[in-house]
Amino acid sequence: MSDEDLIKDAKEAFETAQEVESEWRVDARDDLRFVKLLEQWPEAIRRDRELDGRPCLTIDILNPVIRQVLNDARQNKPAISVHPVDSQGDPETAEILSGLIRQIEQSSDAEVAYDTALDFAVCSGIGYIKVNTATPTMTALTRTS
Repeated sequence: MSDEDLIKDAKEAFETAQEVESEWRVDARDDLRFVKLLEQWPEAIRRDRELDGRPCLTIDILNPVIRQVLNDARQNKPAISVHPVDSQGDPETAEILSGLIRQIEQSSDAEVAYDTALDFAVCSGIGYIKVNTATPTMTALTRTS
């Protein structure tokens, strides 16, 4: 496969993903604005109420629940572990790989990536991490638009 074919395939896959996820990403962005920025009034209604001198009360009942979910998840931290799968698997190799993965998690602040991805998953429905295999690091991907 030539580089041009690879780039063409990648662009097509991106366009398909963008088309399929566009409504979902708009909803996720709206959810984030609702939860994080407390923008809970539709803009037209908020503007009309402000012009009339009426209040726009915002009672935040979601963030305490979100904090509870996040704190519960932080108490049960995710961890990558390696186990030999069958009789051909070597327990010593699995232990070495587990150690390498723990070292990568430690040096790349994987806990921050886990926490950020979890926060976005709970608040918007989109939260994931990326493991960079070229230079082993972990980052949370949080762009929702």
